[in-house]
Amino acid sequence: MVKLTKVLEDVVFTSNTDSKGFDDIEIVDIAYSSLKCQEGYMFVALKGETVDGHKYVFDAYSRGARVFVLQDDIEMADDAIKIIVEDSRIALSKISANYFGNPSKSLKIIGVTGTKGKTTITNYISEVLNRAGINTGVVGTNGTFYNNISETTVNTTPESYELHRIFRKMLDSGVECVSMEVSSGGLQRHRVEHVDFDVAIFTNLSPDHIGPKEHPTFQNYLECKAKLFTLAKHGIINIDDEHAQEIIDIATCDIETFGIKKQADIRATNIEYSKNLDSLGVKFVCETKNTAGNYYICSPGMFSIYNALAVIAVCKYLGVKKEITREALTEAKVCGRVEVLSVLPYATIIIDYAHNGVSLENILKTLEHYDHKRLICLFGSVGGRTKIRRKELGDVASRECDLSILTSDNPDFEDPLEIIDDIAKSFDKAKSKYIVEPDRKKAVQLAVRMAREGDMIVLAGKGHETYQLIKGVKVPFSEREIVKEEARKILESRKDEIMIAN
Repeated sequence: MVKLTKVLEDVVFTSNTDSKGFDDIEIVDIAYSSLKCQEGYMFVALKGETVDGHKYVFDAYSRGARVFVLQDDIEMADDAIKIIVEDSRIALSKISANYFGNPSKSLKIIGVTGTKGKTTITNYISEVLNRAGINTGVVGTNGTFYNNISETTVNTTPESYELHRIFRKMLDSGVECVSMEVSSGGLQRHRVEHVDFDVAIFTNLSPDHIGPKEHPTFQNYLECKAKLFTLAKHGIINIDDEHAQEIIDIATCDIETFGIKKQADIRATNIEYSKNLDSLGVKFVCETKNTAGNYYICSPGMFSIYNALAVIAVCKYLGVKKEITREALTEAKVCGRVEVLSVLPYATIIIDYAHNGVSLENILKTLEHYDHKRLICLFGSVGGRTKIRRKELGDVASRECDLSILTSDNPDFEDPLEIIDDIAKSFDKAKSKYIVEPDRKKAVQLAVRMAREGDMIVLAGKGHETYQLIKGVKVPFSEREIVKEEARKILESRKDEIMIAN
């Protein structure tokens, strides 16, 4: 339990109760869902896109809460302590940090933001730093990981209370550093307002998450991303991105740059592509002001080099030996990010999280550098999101692929066939062909069966996910296991055919 005075430290508020008595009140815990409230809890009423937490204040009261953080003053029972603030989300951020003892101040926090690359970079950073003897945890799209402990997260950047709770658990478990994804939504909703960032990384920026329930404009999206660089001590920025200077102009921290095309503090040159059975890789020389070194990563393409450069920049800033960074990057892999499944000896099957036009184009264009015959892409588009994304995905696939298999991808409450119809419009005047199979399991099985000698097949959109979101329910779905099982059947049948022929 924490005294109310301590929880409200540095929070600007008014109250219906004299604050002199707050030192005698102890807070058992904090909740922003009334269902979690118990006696002694503080309830924070958040205003969301579709739900207003103020509607649940009386439910929280009935469950035992007596301290309420409110954005709107409402009539309550006399024994209810009302803490009125200007923005309850910002208040939750500071209150949570205080409640858990401001753990981010005792950790090295590395935040990664941008449209693409966040998950890969945060996981690469963790792999390298752990190998260097710096106990590092990860927070992001794939969940929370530290000391062989994992926890699923609802959002890429968890709500501020969850975030500081996780930091506290990490710190108490001996974690020294946290590598975390910082989404534009997390910044927009003040989830990281009171996180003490040591380093901020900017990967790239392209139109995404623009819509009624996300960002109203691209400029708003950009400004939300840039906000991270007003919260950090040191910024590391991809100078090749067309929006890099806009981020730098907003930043209040010192800046270091990385890139390939432009002059940068850390730059990649002499790029070579390589391929083997279980990975598509790339070699490059990393140049800094005074040094140059050879690097290899078992992930393909230019975007993989940008990811590696960001990691190299962080490790350099933290004083990690170059040899350790180089060795760790050679072996670093991330589940569902350009993940090669070595299940068929005659074709390459790749699982990737690419779920918007830019990400899909990146991976498909990257594969042009590796020998193949047909390029086949299986993908869909998420229901309940902007239809622009569907057109962008369709435009890219119809232009870059020999064949596309259009299927479902977390359709939620939308009809998968209607989503597919939106995508299919891009193929009207394209030479590229497509097949429709709304059942994603059947579509994946079909893709594996269709594979011929030298083909490359990209299963895009699901990546690390192990579910399909259908009508509000997360239905278990492992694309990886479906591929392995179908490949096993194919190889078994071929073995039987050979035996019969002999």
